[in-house]
Amino acid sequence: MGRLADPATLVLCAMLPKSFPRGARAAWLAEVARGRVPVTWAATVDVLADVAAAGGDAAPTMALAIEPAWLDARSTLRRMIVAARQAMPGLETAVLRGPRPLAHAAVLAEEGIRVVVADALDEARRGSRRPAPAGWRCRNSVWGLWEVQAEPQRRAGLVRMLLHGSMPRPRPGSLHVLQAGRVPAERPVSGRLDRWMAWAERRIVGGRVRMATPDALPDLVARGGQPPISGSVLKAA
Repeated sequence: MGRLADPATLVLCAMLPKSFPRGARAAWLAEVARGRVPVTWAATVDVLADVAAAGGDAAPTMALAIEPAWLDARSTLRRMIVAARQAMPGLETAVLRGPRPLAHAAVLAEEGIRVVVADALDEARRGSRRPAPAGWRCRNSVWGLWEVQAEPQRRAGLVRMLLHGSMPRPRPGSLHVLQAGRVPAERPVSGRLDRWMAWAERRIVGGRVRMATPDALPDLVARGGQPPISGSVLKAA
């Protein structure tokens, strides 16, 4: 299939509340299990442990929510990643919200994190050890780790159009990583996320969009943005 016919790749991320009561967590797990659009959920170490215990093998795709203060010291960042991966051994994704770029990228790679979704990339580190598909805002700053920039919400673009009800057709072959923000504990799927999921589902049916989770992006990049011919690295809900 030629590049002009490629669907856009869409990644949806959301933040779970720091305080997540057991009843709300059970309702959220049930709702996620019924969903048809994959979402990657960022959470604190404590919430990751609770979700791992409650969800078992059926736990949804999770990511560690990095606190910007952890970036002040390599030892702090390493300790929190180790704790997160002890709580959820298969964890490979982290999310960093806010304007602060990622620091100590090598620490994440050494501790098993393969992808970090960030709101900002450090412009001082422009190099990428492996090329990404044209137009994809991601880079391989250290071996074993990809940094992926979420769609900026401060300027006109896909996010603003989605929020205001004007649903564009994403450019073929493009990558869009959308951050829905923190969802409320009483109903951990926000109205914004609901709209994005409904929008994505309609375009999946029409072949305009394919969904991916962040941990699938390294394999997609290795294939120039293409999924494998047989099987798929993309996660289905």
